[in-house]
Amino acid sequence: MKIRYPREIFFLLLAVLFLPGSAYSQKVGYLDSKAVFAQYRGAADVRQEMNRVIEGWNKEISAKRKMVDSLDKSLELTDLVISSERRKAKKEEIALRKQELEAFVKEIFDPGGKADQKNRELSKPMAEKIGNVVKRVALDNNLLMVLDSSSGLVVYASKELDITEQVLEELAKEEGTAVKVLPSIALFPVWELDAEAIKRKFGKQAQEFIFTALERGQKLKPVAKKQVEDIVKDKGLSKSEVKEARGLEMAKILDASYMTLGQITQNLANNQITITIKVYNVERDQMIAEESEKVDGEGELVMGCESLAEKISQRISQQ
Repeated sequence: MKIRYPREIFFLLLAVLFLPGSAYSQKVGYLDSKAVFAQYRGAADVRQEMNRVIEGWNKEISAKRKMVDSLDKSLELTDLVISSERRKAKKEEIALRKQELEAFVKEIFDPGGKADQKNRELSKPMAEKIGNVVKRVALDNNLLMVLDSSSGLVVYASKELDITEQVLEELAKEEGTAVKVLPSIALFPVWELDAEAIKRKFGKQAQEFIFTALERGQKLKPVAKKQVEDIVKDKGLSKSEVKEARGLEMAKILDASYMTLGQITQNLANNQITITIKVYNVERDQMIAEESEKVDGEGELVMGCESLAEKISQRISQQ
């Protein structure tokens, strides 16, 4: 199960903060809630506890499934030597056990089930704490409203209005820890070089997989996908390959420390897919690495992109 924070958490981060005094002297700020949840230790503690609880439920599910499998196998082995009444009783027991298993899984993992309830229970104190810190930072910065850039609501805003790092610093101070500021990276579209790659949208898939892997690795902070999509569209490059000069130009507007440009192609003779990613230091206008991965078909694309994400992180960490 993927742990999701309840929507009310995002409403806290998206809260309208009406402050005393003239609205004309106030501004609208924004933060990246995904970065806050990725870097805040309290969120990591919630994830760890939630994973522990889910692991317990998964063990129960596994035990119930083994019981069903054992009954199935027992019936298969004895089917020809037991009476029809005994066979019927065994089948009824198996059907009952399967119903119990299905009901248990739904009870735990269906929307509104025990997993959702436990997630809300664990997340609520953290949500309130983050919300209070966001409000305090907003008041300190004389902000009328705070938006969430990771939700795609912020198309463009000056970096001066970004309070993400301030919120993380305040949260760290409250817990007596040091906040780790992650370098930001803009992942521009991976250009599809052949008809098959275009047809299967391999470039879009690769971009998504690399983004997810980098975000999960918590060594780099990918710029929100919506922000990248919007600026590429605004520059008229939605249907064109993003070249180095234009990429660097857009990365600077996005205030990214690093960026990637990529290409992907498939060899129909052996079904092999090749992904090539170039990594740039935006401040220095310099390519710092070029990494490639070859995978045997679409089924291994995720694994190849995860490997590329790790290579990208390693290269940047060496800077």
